[in-house]
Amino acid sequence: MFLLWFVGTLGTLGAGLALGGIRTIDVEQDPNGPRLESEVAYEVLGAGEPVAPAERLVIVLDGGPNAARDPTFQQEVHLLVADLTAAKASVDGVEQPTFDSVVDPYSLSPAEAGGVISPDASTVQVVGNIPGERPVVEQKLAPVPAIVDAARARMSTAQIHIVSSTFINRDINELISSELDNSLKVTIPITFVILLVAFGAIVAAGIPLALAATSLAAAYGLLGLYSQAVGPVSPNAIQLIVLMGLAVAVDYSLFMITRFRSERQRGATVQAAIETSSSTAGRAVFFSGVAVVISLGGLVTLGISLFTSMAVGTMGVVAVSVIGSLTFLPATLAIVGDRVNRGRPTTWLPRLAQLVPVAPVRAAGRRALGALDRRASRPPGSGFWATLVNAVMGRPVLMTVLSAALLLAVASPVVRLRTGTTDITGFPSTIDGIAGIKLINDKFPFGQNLHLDVVVTHADQADVQAAIEQLKTRLLAIPGLSGPPFERPSADGTARLVSFTMSGGRNDEANRAIVRQVRSEIRPELFGPLAAEGVEVYVAGQAARTLDVTGIYSDATPRIFAFVLGLSFVLMLVAFRSIVIPIKAILLNLLSSAAAFGVLVLVFQDGWLADPLGVVPGSVIESWVPVFIFTILFGLSMDYHLFILTRIKEARDRGLDSRAAVARGISVTSGTITSAASIMVVVFAVFVTFKFVFIQQLGLGLAVAVFIDATLIRSILLPATMTLLGDWNWWLPRFMGWLPHVTIEGASGEPEVEAGPA
Repeated sequence: MFLLWFVGTLGTLGAGLALGGIRTIDVEQDPNGPRLESEVAYEVLGAGEPVAPAERLVIVLDGGPNAARDPTFQQEVHLLVADLTAAKASVDGVEQPTFDSVVDPYSLSPAEAGGVISPDASTVQVVGNIPGERPVVEQKLAPVPAIVDAARARMSTAQIHIVSSTFINRDINELISSELDNSLKVTIPITFVILLVAFGAIVAAGIPLALAATSLAAAYGLLGLYSQAVGPVSPNAIQLIVLMGLAVAVDYSLFMITRFRSERQRGATVQAAIETSSSTAGRAVFFSGVAVVISLGGLVTLGISLFTSMAVGTMGVVAVSVIGSLTFLPATLAIVGDRVNRGRPTTWLPRLAQLVPVAPVRAAGRRALGALDRRASRPPGSGFWATLVNAVMGRPVLMTVLSAALLLAVASPVVRLRTGTTDITGFPSTIDGIAGIKLINDKFPFGQNLHLDVVVTHADQADVQAAIEQLKTRLLAIPGLSGPPFERPSADGTARLVSFTMSGGRNDEANRAIVRQVRSEIRPELFGPLAAEGVEVYVAGQAARTLDVTGIYSDATPRIFAFVLGLSFVLMLVAFRSIVIPIKAILLNLLSSAAAFGVLVLVFQDGWLADPLGVVPGSVIESWVPVFIFTILFGLSMDYHLFILTRIKEARDRGLDSRAAVARGISVTSGTITSAASIMVVVFAVFVTFKFVFIQQLGLGLAVAVFIDATLIRSILLPATMTLLGDWNWWLPRFMGWLPHVTIEGASGEPEVEAGPA
């Protein structure tokens, strides 16, 4: 089984690589996503126009004040245009011109030049068109970087950037890979140190990392196969696989290895210890994995292929981690046996001290080793955690009120949470194309303007034209919109675009209100009577698109909540045959989620601790981040909750009363959960160092949520509320007695004793 695991996981990775690896899609594209009104508008306007596949490439040159009037600068631009025009590339073995047109900004009329020469005469744009589908364009672009680098060498004082969707997508993927590599260089050593502290042995600390590495390899392979067979995936899916894979694989290993060592300490044989850990912690891992997969499955209900790919990737790594925990870990433990405790760094200095030919030093070494042995032989559920749990359970009302009040205070900013969208300029300027887009937006007035675009069909009819004139009058009377309106007919003249300048930003609530007003009030009033003639009106623009995108997630939130909470409720109801346990678990998880959202508002909207954390605060949280945090956090919280409750129920089934079982279960598991949570917090927190705002938001939200979940929720609020409820924790209405008896806690010969302070 040990060898089969490596063959299976590495073989899956090899199969994915053999078929082409993970195929990603442009960050702003989703061919299978929902059709938004703000996108349909432009499709209607362009209907009937022959559109040949091509990519528009822009080279933006900033030479400083009045550089565009400098003859030397102009000569360099002419030379760049000539080099680009002459560029050729090999396309499937056949040499072809890279561009079918390259526009020299100085060859245009004064009216046309205003679009490519900035008003301050510092910046110009060279615009080229590359015909062909994406694979062809990628080949044709080969000579362009060298040509631009040569121009940069000649114009050493100028800023020159290439704006190309192909290059931008490539650079984003490369930056993601680079940041992932750098994050792993930090998280893996820290994870190993935490595991070493938790287990006290190098061998035991290395096994979880082996499971994590092989699970990630298999997940990469599965995502590669999915991207080749079903469709390209989001580049963010790779980040999320690492985020979840490292966290859950290490978590599950902690649960299994801790139980194995506990059984060996009790005196069970290696084989019996493996069987017990598999039937107890192993079953808890299985149900926990199911809970995490259920939560992540909620993302599939969005119906957006890019998010489905992220869900598939994360569900895949969780599923592989569960399978590895139930196969690879038992096989590994059977091979290493008690050697799992080999490599105890804490014993190295005392052992060296015993070799020193000085009696006091040798005695000190012997005393240190004796203390370490006594600590290692201490029964589970004693020490600090038992003291804390008993203290909390001794004052359940006070602890419940204080911890709940603190969590509600942290969560209170959530009422101000606003979601929105960032355009491509939200990506870091270290990407050359992004820097070029930001330069264009800064230097050209049209690059900064927001527009409200209205597309009207049957615009060649007199009654529709009259309605359009009324529309212009009505919209120009709305504060925040200005003119003169820009109008453009479609190629066949049957549709017309009417565009108004909009003040403010795409995420401003005032602009969203304008879009709602136009769609819900003005449109039906002016064009409703014409609907019988087939007239359709679409409202688009940046603010309209933001409203449409945020609407996808706000509309889907109730459905996702119902899916995740409903299935999680059923899972826990069947597992524990209690209606109180799942209700309380859901409430506690919702409380920790709300607290995480509150912290996101404080940091990313209000700017608290933004500078120390290295984040740039804004007015909104990325529209998809709250939904993603909820699904991931709920699954991970259920993971901890199930692990604790299985030990509580195991103790209760062996004769302890409800209070003693709670004390026993929580004190025994708290050390393991603290170690697991510490690793998750580190993994998630490292993502705050990424240069992508939405990944920073995701990382901080999850790190805070896991920290709160493992401290206030599991160590204080859970034992306090379970103490208050007593035997009511296990109440099941009589009419639900037909539920099947599913034994999640398995069998163990471990004797139960009441937890108490050391």
